[in-house]
Amino acid sequence: MVSPEWALTNLTLPILKMGKTLKVIVDSPMKPGVVEELEAKTGLTVELALASATTIRELVRQVYARGAAADEERRDPVSISTALEAILEVDSPRFGISVRGLRTTAWWDDRGTIRRRALSGDWRGELDRVMMPGLGAATPVESRSEWQAELLGPGSVTPVDVSYLADESGREYLFSRRAGEASIEARFPPPSSGVLSEIRLLARSGTARFIVLVDPPALGHEILPHLPTLLLDPTWRGIYINARDQDAATEAFSLKMPDDPNSWAKELESLRAFHFDVVTVDLSGGDKAWAGSALDIASVAFLLWPTEDDVAPAHQAGIRWKLRIRQAGDELEWSLEPLHP
Repeated sequence: MVSPEWALTNLTLPILKMGKTLKVIVDSPMKPGVVEELEAKTGLTVELALASATTIRELVRQVYARGAAADEERRDPVSISTALEAILEVDSPRFGISVRGLRTTAWWDDRGTIRRRALSGDWRGELDRVMMPGLGAATPVESRSEWQAELLGPGSVTPVDVSYLADESGREYLFSRRAGEASIEARFPPPSSGVLSEIRLLARSGTARFIVLVDPPALGHEILPHLPTLLLDPTWRGIYINARDQDAATEAFSLKMPDDPNSWAKELESLRAFHFDVVTVDLSGGDKAWAGSALDIASVAFLLWPTEDDVAPAHQAGIRWKLRIRQAGDELEWSLEPLHP
């Protein structure tokens, strides 16, 4: 009945329809505009039920996550190579393979969410070709064992600790990145599962446009190109736009803008035809007229914003959310809020 963006923005969610009455959960009864909108849309009489903002946000995440989980379960089986590509791209700290009869499933930890995909084809033979030692050489006769191996990826080697369990019903293989291998998550601790779920809901609805406010400012230049990997599906095609030489630019597909800020809008417009899934923009200077052009590059956009003092250009360009990242010791504090002009 309502989109996840609308539900999160208004902290409002329809929960029950009985006859001509629609019960709606809200965080405050002072929302006449929301009531009028729902009554006009449904032709029903709206009754309000109160709950905390935290409860409503969690409910919204649960409701819309069910649809995403169902979509994932219906996906066709994939090769072990495809599964490993997704696993390595998200820097999963642990992943595994479960064998039950003729059914084999790969699973991995994606920033606190467990992903599962059925495997097709000769998954064991494929894995033996990219892992040293392969399962054929290392899997013992015993029902439980551990050993070390290396996964060979394009231009990379990932050391892993392998744990093996077996009984009469099947086998379990657990792969854990060996201690000392720093992942993106180790460098930049991701947000809580709640904030992460909300960002992904907005991305799936096609309305994920954010300004990114970072404290201290230097952290913004370091973390921005990694936001797609930290927050979204790693299979999405992204581009990092920056205006000066930055070390982080070598860690993501990137494009440096010309020195003249007045030419940025035209340069950004030329990228529309590539149909990127997500864009991260690290620009400063000029009159911010480039913001609208940046949003046309992809449906998901993260724009590093210098301060919260002047967000009017961002709101006028169509951005409706602000993502705040604050460094607190070795941890990062993340928050997501609607952007008001």
